[in-house]
Amino acid sequence: MKMQTDIEGENKKALLVQLRKDQILAAAKLIFAQNGYRCTKIEQISDYLNIGKGTIYRYFNDKKALFLAVFEQGLQQLRERMQTLVEPISDPARKIAVAVKNYFEFFDNDPELIEIQMQVRSEFKNEFKQFYIALYSDYIVKIQEDLRKGIKMGIFREDMDVEKTAETISATLQGVLQSFYIREFEMEKQSSEKSIPEREKQLLSSRTGAVTALLLEGVLKRENIGMQKK
Repeated sequence: MKMQTDIEGENKKALLVQLRKDQILAAAKLIFAQNGYRCTKIEQISDYLNIGKGTIYRYFNDKKALFLAVFEQGLQQLRERMQTLVEPISDPARKIAVAVKNYFEFFDNDPELIEIQMQVRSEFKNEFKQFYIALYSDYIVKIQEDLRKGIKMGIFREDMDVEKTAETISATLQGVLQSFYIREFEMEKQSSEKSIPEREKQLLSSRTGAVTALLLEGVLKRENIGMQKK
């Protein structure tokens, strides 16, 4: 009985530790995104949470470790979303469409992560490469597998260069994400500087249809393009 009580106590403690860590990461994401890595102080994050900065240092060695943990957590959440909502889909063409939709919607719901991603790439290029190589290699392999499956099923073009096409799909999604962020950032900056009334928020997911059509146009057999549009 005592052993069971001890296990329950340890589980509760671990849960509380994870809850506190998640609270710190969430607050850090908001403040890093707003102020930038260099201008953010740990005290700003601890004040936001109404805790001592020593509490933050119990979970993260320094500001850099906290900053990179925010980025890593965001990538992991993106990976989990794709694994849950995209991976189970068997139809290769539909899988591409659903992947694009979920990728864009993920960043619509977490716009601060776009800013964090840009900052990590600027401030810590080596770490950015390490994180992305780990995510990218797994991601690219999955796209290649789906493309080969579509070819075998007679849905995708047989003359496709699978490796280059997979890289192009990935680069297209990343490029749309970055151009959207840069454009929105500039519009927000101009609005605040010129006291322009707040405009309607633009959504990255509004590009879903155009990007999906572009990608499918490149991989589907000619006779299947019309069927897919229906």
